[in-house]
Amino acid sequence: MQLLIKGNEYDYVEFDYLHTTDWTINTTELRYVFTVFNTYVDTSMDYILEFAIVKVWSRADLKRLLRVISRHRNIKGVLSIRPLNDGYPKNIQVVLKGDAGDSTRYLAHILGGVEVKAVYEDGVEHWGFLFPSSEKAYPFISMVNSHGKVSHVKEGRVTIDDLIPRVMKMATLLLSPGELKAMKYAYDRGFFEVPRRIRLDGLAKELGISKATLDSYIRNAVDKIIKAMFTDEDYLT
Repeated sequence: MQLLIKGNEYDYVEFDYLHTTDWTINTTELRYVFTVFNTYVDTSMDYILEFAIVKVWSRADLKRLLRVISRHRNIKGVLSIRPLNDGYPKNIQVVLKGDAGDSTRYLAHILGGVEVKAVYEDGVEHWGFLFPSSEKAYPFISMVNSHGKVSHVKEGRVTIDDLIPRVMKMATLLLSPGELKAMKYAYDRGFFEVPRRIRLDGLAKELGISKATLDSYIRNAVDKIIKAMFTDEDYLT
């Protein structure tokens, strides 16, 4: 797995997917967005933990969505449900335990892929994966297609820098307001460039906060984003 963090370029594959054997296929008439921000793949026990933020626009859609998820054979358990706000649209933090046997991310995992994007919306799954080479990406797409219908496939060579805008968009689900503001400002001012265009103390002065507070914001944010991008500790070894 060290290939994925040593090289400068990776093969990125993005596609839409009607997963005919998964719970998402039964939600095409519901209005929701299910955004995965972290996962854990247990290859020894054949299960996956999926940590997500679900946005629904009505109580009726929420009840029907939870009914579909809790009753589907691919879901081994709904481990946590926590509303994040009152009223609707409602954001809910959900943790699911799923069966690895029919999992798109499990197929990518065994081929050396890293999940970058997983958003389920109105019955359609939107995926993005990094692979060390196209020799791994092409067999993956073929395997996935046998469990449903793949469409709108986009494939190309990318660097980690190419993915920063996507990760920053995902970060709005993960970061506190202070962390998000600090990261965006630091990025815009060139703090992450090599060489840096501004130092930490300069950033702190411009933001009107202490250097220690800014350092804490950036460290916490980077930690959250890295954990979200590389969803299994094996990729960091």
